[in-house]
Parts: sequence; C-alpha cells; structure tokens
Amino acid sequence: MAMKTKKRTSTDVVNRLKKMIVLEDLERLPGEVELSSRLGVSRTIIREALRVLEYEGVTRTVHGSGTFVLKRTSLKILFNVNFEIETDSARDILDLIELRSTLERSAIALAVSHASPADLEELSHCMDRLSRAISTRENLGDTDACFHKKLFDISHNRFLKEVFDVVFDGLEVLWKSPLGLDTFGDAGLPLHRDLYEAIRERNLDAALEIYDRIISLDRKDIIDLTGYEPKSQMQHSITGVKRDGD
Repeated sequence: MAMKTKKRTSTDVVNRLKKMIVLEDLERLPGEVELSSRLGVSRTIIREALRVLEYEGVTRTVHGSGTFVLKRTSLKILFNVNFEIETDSARDILDLIELRSTLERSAIALAVSHASPADLEELSHCMDRLSRAISTRENLGDTDACFHKKLFDISHNRFLKEVFDVVFDGLEVLWKSPLGLDTFGDAGLPLHRDLYEAIRERNLDAALEIYDRIISLDRKDIIDLTGYEPKSQMQHSITGVKRDGD
C-alpha cells in the first residue's frame, strides 16, 4: 500500500495556506510567485485559493500591498488521507487489516467506556441482523460492515470514525473475495456475538481478546492462501523462539 500523490486543487491549497497561517503565525501571506513555488501549483490555483480565503474572512487582499491575515484562530482545516492499494495484493490486505485492527481496538475501548444504553441497543439490533445474515448467507458482507461501523458510531469519537471511513473504502475493495477466497472472514463470524456481549457487559479485556481472535483468523486466511507473512509477524515469531540454553 503506497501513499498516492495527487494533483493539487484550489481546495488543497486553501487548507495548506490555513496550516501555514497557523504554524508560521503569519500576519501577511507571501506573494503569489513565492506561494506558487512553495506549494508546487500554478499561480491560477493560488489566486483561486486566495479568493476562497477572502470569502471565508480569513484574509484580505489589497492590490499593490499583498494579502493580509485577518483570522488565525477557529480555522476549519480539512485533512485528507490518500493511499493507493493493489487489488489481490496480500501485503496490502494484511497492512489494511493491521491498520483496521489498531483503529477498531480503540473504538471498542471507547464504546465500552462511553456507549449509552441506547447505543448498546442499536448495536444489539446490528448483531441480530448479523446473526440472521450468518444463518441465511444473505447480504452477509454488508451486514457485517454495518456491525463494525456501528462500533465506531458508538465510540463517539468523530475523528476516529472519519479515519475508519477512509480505511473502509479500501477494505471494501480488498474484501471482495480477496485473492479468490470467497470464504474470507467467515471463521471469525461466530465470535461476533461474544464480542457484542463483552461490550454490552463493559468487559474491555474480554472484548479485546475476542476481537484479536477475529483479526487473527482474518490474517490466517490470507497467510495460509498466499504464504506471505508480514515482517512484524516474522519478527514476533523469531523473538518468541527460545534459544538453546535459555
């Protein structure tokens, strides 16, 4: 999985300029030529971005004098994460599983701590729908996704949810019968009821232990099929082997 460099738009430049204002505590923006060079975009894009900043009341451009900063606080800055995935790449699938696990463990911890009775009731409905889908094998992927997305909803952390939504866009592509494995993820499905019960009982240790088992089964599906083993897991295996004399 590689970070993807994209062509910058005026929206991207607006956010870059807002960051520049905050980080450099600017009272006045550099000129168009310098901004064009620093940000690697045309002067046309710079002018479009400056018009947006002026419309938002962040700056004011005085012809012949420059662009002055009027507002340095309470700026709304958009952060985008762009990455490129290769379909049917074992490495990309495992990397995204690892990233998803890191995010979802945090969501589970927050859900155990912060979820209201109404939140847990909504998660219960998702779990019931998932149980029916497991039994009938109908809309299983979408129903499973709904359960996991609900975990992020009831974590009540907007940024965690938004980052997961970006990651999930990649997961949806890679989970479409990854590497021709139509049964990917099936082994962990029966554990979802246990995961729900642990969250409902606010038993964090049990919830994380069950979740880790689900992720391990997903990871095992890919490793068994491809033989590819991430370096982090290989290192864990090496350090976990006792040496003679230990």
